[in-house]
Amino acid sequence: MAKDDLKNLRSKIDKIDQQLYALIQKRASHAVAIGKIKSKVSPSSSFYKPARETKILRNIIKANEKGLLPDAKIRTIFKELISGCLSLEEILKVAYLGPEGTHSEAAVHNQFGSQVIRIPSSTIDDVFYQVMQDDVNIGVVPVENSSEGVINTTLNCLADSEDINIIGEIYLDIEHQLAAGNKFRIDEAFAIASHPQALGQCSKWIERNIGNIKRLEMPSSAVAAKYAKENKNILCIVNSMAIQNYKLKLVKKNIQDYSENKTRFLVIGKNEVGKTGKDKSSFLIQTPNKPGSLMSVLKPFEKRKINLSKIETRPSRGNINSHDFFIDCEGHIKDKKLDLAIKDIINAGAIVRNFGSYPEYI
Repeated sequence: MAKDDLKNLRSKIDKIDQQLYALIQKRASHAVAIGKIKSKVSPSSSFYKPARETKILRNIIKANEKGLLPDAKIRTIFKELISGCLSLEEILKVAYLGPEGTHSEAAVHNQFGSQVIRIPSSTIDDVFYQVMQDDVNIGVVPVENSSEGVINTTLNCLADSEDINIIGEIYLDIEHQLAAGNKFRIDEAFAIASHPQALGQCSKWIERNIGNIKRLEMPSSAVAAKYAKENKNILCIVNSMAIQNYKLKLVKKNIQDYSENKTRFLVIGKNEVGKTGKDKSSFLIQTPNKPGSLMSVLKPFEKRKINLSKIETRPSRGNINSHDFFIDCEGHIKDKKLDLAIKDIINAGAIVRNFGSYPEYI
């Protein structure tokens, strides 16, 4: 009886697989037809539409309230399906902070699936440059970590890049793995290598479990992986992708100091993103360096009950008599209340740069 039941269930799965296959091909044919229409209507614009993709994912996840598969698994499946269909119209080139095996590459895979061309860049500045020069369609750069704070280079690049928009965001759970290129006991390690951010995010674990070991700061965790592979008795802090890419030996999993450690990445491009109903906007607001400047920025948001998710303050690099406020808030710039708030800030004497409005991360 058990064998018959098993055979019957497998037969049902085979039938469903055939139905899924037919539906996937049908979806792909519709995507191609849409691509042809877009080419005629707007031949120079990208086929990648963050607002449309976000609405698809939100509808699917909303329908998954009682599903057996968790939202994260459903999201991964549909991200890959969307990626495959988009590749029939346009294969996206995505620049990220490299080399291969960094958390930035993992963020690209999380957001765009496997059907894109991933282009590692040596610096965050270079990611911005490639987007500005149209060498790539999109860039992905880290902007802040929940335990280590903001990435200043990214904020500087945003402030200096006139033609770049933020078109999306990615939140990636950061899980740091301790690895090595050869097998040895931890107490035999000569040094531990990684990016300064990773070393900082694991500093308490290192102190408790290894003690006063030499720390080697590297341009990225992937560079640290390569260094550990080429040098004996070197530990490195990397992600799972780097362990696989560089064929390292896993020493200890998940050594980050905080289990809820996340890094936020920005997706940058040249296009603008339409409203999705649940959006964020980012601004650079420059005010005179005088008492009450911060309040003049905050009051218009408070007046219209617009929530601020981030505010970063620093002296202006271009004007020593001014302060720069990097602000993320809820809403789209085309929302009336946000538009009015920004106008109030400008009327109060501030200079405002709109970095873009984009869907909240799902």
